[in-house]
Amino acid sequence: MKNFLKGADISSLPEYLAANEVFFDEQGKQMEPIALLAAHGVNSIRLRIWNDPTAVPEARGFCGLSDTIAMGKRIKAHNLHFFLDFHYSDFWADPARQRKPRAWENLSFPELTQAVYDFTHDVLSRLREEGCLPDMVQIGNEIRSGLLFPDGAYPQYSNIATLLNAGIRAVRDISPDIDVMIHLDQGGRFYYLRDWFDAVFAAGLDPIDAIGISFYSFWHGTFMDLRDSMRQLIERYKVPVYVVETAHPWRICDGGQVPEEIMRNAGLPAGIEEQAKSLQIVLQIAASMPDHMGGGVYYWEPLCLADRGYGTWGENMSLMDRDCKALPALAALRDFDPEHPPIPDLDAYIESLYAVDEAQIPPAGTNLIPNGDFSAGGEGWWIEPDGDVTIKTDNNEVYVSSVQNYKLHLYRDIHVDRAGRYKLSVDYRGTNTTNVKIFLYLSVITCNGETSYSRQIYPADVSFVTNELETVELPAGQIRVGLTMDTPPVFGRIKNFRLVEVEPE
Repeated sequence: MKNFLKGADISSLPEYLAANEVFFDEQGKQMEPIALLAAHGVNSIRLRIWNDPTAVPEARGFCGLSDTIAMGKRIKAHNLHFFLDFHYSDFWADPARQRKPRAWENLSFPELTQAVYDFTHDVLSRLREEGCLPDMVQIGNEIRSGLLFPDGAYPQYSNIATLLNAGIRAVRDISPDIDVMIHLDQGGRFYYLRDWFDAVFAAGLDPIDAIGISFYSFWHGTFMDLRDSMRQLIERYKVPVYVVETAHPWRICDGGQVPEEIMRNAGLPAGIEEQAKSLQIVLQIAASMPDHMGGGVYYWEPLCLADRGYGTWGENMSLMDRDCKALPALAALRDFDPEHPPIPDLDAYIESLYAVDEAQIPPAGTNLIPNGDFSAGGEGWWIEPDGDVTIKTDNNEVYVSSVQNYKLHLYRDIHVDRAGRYKLSVDYRGTNTTNVKIFLYLSVITCNGETSYSRQIYPADVSFVTNELETVELPAGQIRVGLTMDTPPVFGRIKNFRLVEVEPE
């Protein structure tokens, strides 16, 4: 097993340097930014590469090949491990966005597959010529929903495997010494990752050298979920697992990436000390994996800048304060020693973070679903149609209809603070006819999977009808509430989603 990597994704640095931004250590000494990171224990740098960032105005021309070559040379000059992340897009690629590069939009699938190979091979060839070949390469970015939509969109696993194999083959043809990684989001939810990897390997994915996961404790489960997910990924797929994206806010502020209401799920609140502690926890979890298979941890954009108009992430997620001085979390990264972890009983400490203050739990009968009445439209809800569906989120309801057969999934994840007896209900009004299949459901989400409870809804066209699940015993933790539709051309109206704790009998 290679050395434990303490990494940083600093893909935005060329933009900051072009604006003549400067960086300082804790004592206020100005330092070259990569030297600053190296002095704080960073031994690997991750960069994203976009195909043609000049094609998308929002990208402002950064993160293309020229930036990658210049940054690669700087990384190698500091004798650091170099990790390159192919997005296969002209701009961001993530679970919600996997847009093809503009130059590839009209390619057939065989042509698209060849384009993945050619672009990957050409980039790496140029980097080899410039003396800055990466040590590790990521084929696609957070591709749980697929890549290069629509050709490689989930659940077209055969296409996904074919496109990924083209990238993998290009890396192998350049050098067998480059590690190849596949990267998904939702790092604390093993069952999502297991189902995806099982399906894509069954579809013919070539062997890989590593799995990368994103883990943000305010989005992707608890620290306990991360620990269990990494262990099970390693056991199942026998490759090292890296946390290639993580971060924690050092403040709550207007315009920040993560607002205060989201942080209630994070185990730790926003804050300077809490940021350092969160990073310690993730590092120690990765370093504690069996057989040293937790390969390392990368902080995402630690050099982003606050109060300078660079976007919401810079306002509260970096490891630099508003004066561009290093925050204590950077020292925590430097001081972390995998052989001498800083938290004596990690499991007990993590569990203490999620201990429930009974006084803060809403009383029985309170609706625990934020925006369950849709008074804020669809805010906080995932609404995923399959087909040509009209969707409206106004008048305190969700209205759906289509002139074709269609499917729709409406859901959101919430946190239950106290184990107990709960009842889920929703008001529904719509057309009923042959083969209308509508289900209200609740799923208990754990690292090992989901336990689901459901009830079929039989629509009424005259008025809204309240549909209830039988009372269920729920543990404290993450759950999902939602409604699925698989119907011929009909309309449906959905309102008043409620989850309430039922008083003991």
